[in-house]
Amino acid sequence: MDTQPDAVSATELRSPPKGAAPAVVEPPAEPSPAELRARRLLITGLVVAGLLLLGLVALLVFLSLDAYQAAYTGAGPSPGAVVVQLLRDAAIIFVAFETLLIGILLIILILQVQSLVVLLRDEIKPMLEAANETLATVRGTTRFVSHNVVSPVMKWSGYLAGLRRIVREISGLREGEE
Repeated sequence: MDTQPDAVSATELRSPPKGAAPAVVEPPAEPSPAELRARRLLITGLVVAGLLLLGLVALLVFLSLDAYQAAYTGAGPSPGAVVVQLLRDAAIIFVAFETLLIGILLIILILQVQSLVVLLRDEIKPMLEAANETLATVRGTTRFVSHNVVSPVMKWSGYLAGLRRIVREISGLREGEE
């Protein structure tokens, strides 16, 4: 028993079977203006967030150098206390920045949900109503055809089948009498 799968050559994989139409290679679709606008907005937001974080790091470096100089000259607190204060301040700034970012993203989310609701109300609801009207028409048509075409045809088929059976029985009796 051969357990090996049939080997397929590379040319067989590339070429379509005989008689089949060649595969059509579609060019990649162009992004819509909304997608382009969303990409630009995302890139801009990332660049702004990166610049703000770089600015925050630069500010911390500047403040730490200034604090260390003050601590070594004896004018300020110890270097450990300065580092703890800088970390505390950086954490407060980071939490404030994160809260601002979450607020902005929440506003964007609310606007997107609002646009979804408008889409559902203005575009999807009329399509569903049209589909319901079409289904009601189809239901009415099938009821009409069933009542006016199928039922009479079935009744007449039944009558004709019974009449045919009667004729067969009568003809069978006549053959038996002869």
